[in-house]
Amino acid sequence: MINVVDIYNSVRDLCNKDQKGFVTPEVFTTFAGIAQQNVFNEMFTEFATAKKARRSAIDPARDKSLYKQVQEDVAYFIREVELSDIQIVNVTELDPLTEQEVIVNTYDQADLDVSVFDKPSDLSKIISIRTIEGSTSPVLELVYNAEDIDRIISSNLSTPTSEFPVALISDRIHIFPEDVNSVKLMYYRQPRSIRPTTGDVDLNNTPVYQDLGGSITIPDLANCRHFELPEHYKNEVMMEIAKMIGIRLRDSYLTSIASQEERAE
Repeated sequence: MINVVDIYNSVRDLCNKDQKGFVTPEVFTTFAGIAQQNVFNEMFTEFATAKKARRSAIDPARDKSLYKQVQEDVAYFIREVELSDIQIVNVTELDPLTEQEVIVNTYDQADLDVSVFDKPSDLSKIISIRTIEGSTSPVLELVYNAEDIDRIISSNLSTPTSEFPVALISDRIHIFPEDVNSVKLMYYRQPRSIRPTTGDVDLNNTPVYQDLGGSITIPDLANCRHFELPEHYKNEVMMEIAKMIGIRLRDSYLTSIASQEERAE
């Protein structure tokens, strides 16, 4: 967990240490969630670098392994949920008179020989999908191209069955055949924030800094939210925010030091 008060004070001092409030809490909060997301995305980019180091036999062993360190960081965001298929789907259109969505038709997904599942709202990347029903609980083959799933279904050799189902990942999760009605989804969720007063995860908010107002800057811990990232990413978060503020203010100093820090990493 990265303390949002520490990051706010550091960014404020970096931008203009002589003018308190130069970086307002509102501006900081606007960039805080984006900065956290950028650092989170960078973790997965580092996987490729760590794998390359491992293939080249230059990845340190055991606790010094670059791959192990990144894997440990992202493992915190792994979540597993059970999903049930959407039985009835409503087809809607915009009513030109009321400008409201109205249902014009309904149909059963099973009529299309497919089971459809909504993705979790906090999904970042899918790890695996496994069936719940039956004794074998096979892991599904994941397909990301509609043309590929058409070829799989039309083939006599690879047609999906209950023992060997296939999932098409698009706006929703489409699973073939249609008799697969529930699955267990393992995925990486999006980072959110931590409540300072209780230490638990707030899934409804990204990092927030808020003060009590007045001439003296005192953080309002009841309404602040810490970053949901490991402490050793503190510098990366600060540099991301400083870079965005520098671009917003057309401040070459802020953008240059952030770029220099990125190159140094």
